[in-house]
Amino acid sequence: MKLSFSEVKSITVGSVESYEDASGMHFAKCTKKQVDGFRAFSETLAVNATATTGVRLDFHTNSKSFSFGASSGARFELYINGVFTDYVLWRGDDEKVFSKAIATGKDENRITLFFPSHDAPGVLSFVELDDGATFAPHVFDCKIFFIGDSITQGWESTYDSLSYANRTSEFFNADSVIQGTGGAFFHESIFDEAVDYDPDVAIVAFGTNDWGHFSSHDELREAARAFLDIFAKRFAGKKLFGISPIWRGNADAPRATGAFCEVCDTVKQEILSHGLVLIEGETLTPSIPDFYSDKYLHPNGLGFGIYAENLCKILKNYI
Repeated sequence: MKLSFSEVKSITVGSVESYEDASGMHFAKCTKKQVDGFRAFSETLAVNATATTGVRLDFHTNSKSFSFGASSGARFELYINGVFTDYVLWRGDDEKVFSKAIATGKDENRITLFFPSHDAPGVLSFVELDDGATFAPHVFDCKIFFIGDSITQGWESTYDSLSYANRTSEFFNADSVIQGTGGAFFHESIFDEAVDYDPDVAIVAFGTNDWGHFSSHDELREAARAFLDIFAKRFAGKKLFGISPIWRGNADAPRATGAFCEVCDTVKQEILSHGLVLIEGETLTPSIPDFYSDKYLHPNGLGFGIYAENLCKILKNYI
């Protein structure tokens, strides 16, 4: 049986806006206002904002098969009962249909399908289970909102589901929205106070792109302050965290905003002055190039694992 859009929507996590049209079922991590805010800076930022980062189906079913089709999106990753079992990589004119027999010996299984976190967003053309099968959304213990740059988006994590934000969400059994956008930086226009999501925890992680984006240190400070003003106000009463930039292998390069360590110090000051719990990014990942895909900035799969493990150790004291 093929599920209706409303049924698929009921088992979808990580989306703040959704709709159905002739091309399929669409889900978005960012609002239109946010995408437009990014587009004012560059089309590349807008594309990164429309990727379906953190969007996934997550449900329990007694069906012995699971199938889906996609009209857009290159790679989807499938977990059964929390175990990574398959990934689908479509290129060009490949037929975008995937079917999986579920032979676990269990009466009911948890199915988690991660959408593509980069490039073209994942758009589903159908989701199909056995005729008469039961299905129900997974029940989570809490809700976490993430917003940040390419590191929060999970660039170079090898597999999208293994980003630090996805791993942290799974550790806490958390429903989450992951607004990681490659190239992003502090700016009030890329946050939407009207976002339809009510988290228990909200985490912001900007700063590394800010070092090269702004024309002066004062401009960077004001942008961070303006963003955190509305972020803290929107999520007042929630558990709020700010992650300062993680290690960079090219931190000695000259920038108009000053030394990288000075930028990190300013980000930390603004996080603290806005009442967020500060998590010092340099304590989360090793300062060893082998843990980064590009040897200086983006953690690889192993580096993201260490990032998530260390972050979860800290968050456990609060969540």
